[in-house]
Amino acid sequence: MKEYIHSKANSMKKINDLALTGEIVIFGSTYMSEFPIYELTNKCKPENAVYNRSIKGLTIKEAMEILDDCVVDINPGKIFVSLGEEDESNPNAVSEYTELVSEIRQKLPDAIIILIGLLNGSSFAQSFNKSILSLCDNKHVKYVELVNRAPSENALFKAQFKQISSFFRSDPITMSDAFELLSI
Repeated sequence: MKEYIHSKANSMKKINDLALTGEIVIFGSTYMSEFPIYELTNKCKPENAVYNRSIKGLTIKEAMEILDDCVVDINPGKIFVSLGEEDESNPNAVSEYTELVSEIRQKLPDAIIILIGLLNGSSFAQSFNKSILSLCDNKHVKYVELVNRAPSENALFKAQFKQISSFFRSDPITMSDAFELLSI
């Protein structure tokens, strides 16, 4: 495992006792580590706490090694998994991802897992997304493919946040909630 990954995972482990259980964890690689999740959640004030446990450059295999420290120890109610972007040259990426999802299901059987598809349109991403979509049962494991085009980076982040924030809710969305999301 890269020293940087190990160091970041250790830093996250040290603050796990500050986290609330049953909340939301985002566990991903480079894109989600740089996603302005806290700025966007502050604007919409979700009903659940959101913990970003994403690490730049994280591979699926490395994610397996730090899963307990970054996700399981928090005991979240929902987990967003955004991995695979660092695994294009890994011929075992899909099987490792399948194993990771299985491990999460085993260790956190009551959690809802939302798999986020890869954003780039490469043949690897298309094949990978199709494979991870097959892991979904739409009860405990769901899939979301984020929009990948917008007039600006800011607009793209907002559009993607709207997509994932719909999974933050426990209750159905109200009309006032819908208007609040539109204002983001």
